[in-house]
Amino acid sequence: MSALDKQDFYITSSALTFAPTYVPTRISVSKERNLNREDNFCGTEDVSDLGSKNRVVHISGVVRETELQSFGNLLNANYPLRLIAPGWSGEIRVKDGEYEGPRAFDPRNREPLYKYSLNVLSTGKNEAQEHEEHDHSDHEH
Repeated sequence: MSALDKQDFYITSSALTFAPTYVPTRISVSKERNLNREDNFCGTEDVSDLGSKNRVVHISGVVRETELQSFGNLLNANYPLRLIAPGWSGEIRVKDGEYEGPRAFDPRNREPLYKYSLNVLSTGKNEAQEHEEHDHSDHEH
């Protein structure tokens, strides 16, 4: 078993790996549907589904000072990456991100901790979710 197999969270490609010591404090997955609403004869409305946008994943947490270079390399990545996280995994592209600090000190590793925030966009490929619903009519656009 490799070191990556033991991680609960990491982002990787053949060129880089971002696998912070601490699992993110927040992982938020959102998805927007494109719905068309039109009035009908009865005074109500008809709603048709025009498809959906790809999932957006927001990730935030803390990184050790020695992990800042890896985070910076992640922000510079202009190619698809693989996200493995509790509750969701799939192919992504980095949208934006930032870090600030130092915000705390890690006494175990004896180094400063920085707060980070990262927004990634699913490419729609290789998505896997916990408690996945088996509705095959939901296609990514």
